[in-house]
Amino acid sequence: FVIDEINRGEISKIFGELFFSIDPTYRGEKGAVKTQYANMQGDQKFFYIPENVYVIGCMNDIDRSVESFDFAMRRRFTWIEITAKESAVNMRLSPAIRAVMDRLNKAIEQIAGLSTAYHIGGAYFLDRREGLCITEEKLEWVWNYRIEPLVKEYLRGMPQAGEELDRLRAVFEGDEDNGQ
Repeated sequence: FVIDEINRGEISKIFGELFFSIDPTYRGEKGAVKTQYANMQGDQKFFYIPENVYVIGCMNDIDRSVESFDFAMRRRFTWIEITAKESAVNMRLSPAIRAVMDRLNKAIEQIAGLSTAYHIGGAYFLDRREGLCITEEKLEWVWNYRIEPLVKEYLRGMPQAGEELDRLRAVFEGDEDNGQ
């Protein structure tokens, strides 16, 4: 069971009575609970999560809403980070596109206040209609409509935001002299 952007919702409302049941030690019939709705139906049915059901929650942790996860919820999941580099491999980006992404990400993490948490992942370089890596001819479009708006948000309110944006664009375009 996949829940994308799991941190965007109110976890207690998403899981409700399942909160207890998603814990691996309470999976299967041994962890069955009587739900609040069983009384309305007049039956004695119990509910449980089968042992072979996996709950996968995906999220981007940069927006800080992950901080709303309490420790009881955190211990019910295994946390695995997928880095931007790993996403590029997983999405089969071409070596040339990966080089652009890597250059940009190195420049992003050099900006005071930013870090690897602000890296641009492989999905920004996919053709959404085909799900394949974009061609180098589409890089300008990717910058203008996908990356520049995001980077502007990263830089909003920072001193020299305009200069940093220009520098990032130069790095993205491969103009190392203007980007450094």
